Amino acid sequence: MNKKVDNKRSDNRLDINLTIEVTLPSGQKAQLSTRNISTTGVYLQRSDLDLPPVGSVIQLKLNHELGFGDAPIVNAKVVREDEGGIGVQFLEQD
Repeated sequence: MNKKVDNKRSDNRLDINLTIEVTLPSGQKAQLSTRNISTTGVYLQRSDLDLPPVGSVIQLKLNHELGFGDAPIVNAKVVREDEGGIGVQFLEQD
C-alpha cells in the first residue's frame, strides 16, 4: 500500500534541468544542475562538490540557456538536504 506524502510547498514546481552557477560561502564557484524550480526556490542536484549545509546562504546565477542576456545574481538559503542534493529558497533582494 502506497502512502501519499503531503506536499507542504505553496508553489508549483517545474521539473527542468538547467545549469546554475553557484557561489558558495567560501567564494568557490561551481556549476550545478537543477532538478526543479519554482517562484520561491530551486532544487540543485548533488555533484562531486561538497554542498553547503542547511542554513548557508549561497548565490545563484542562471547560465544563458534561456537566452535572456545577463542573468541576475540571486541570494538563496539552503533549507533542506537529502541524498540527491539541496533545496534552496530565494531570498528577498535589497
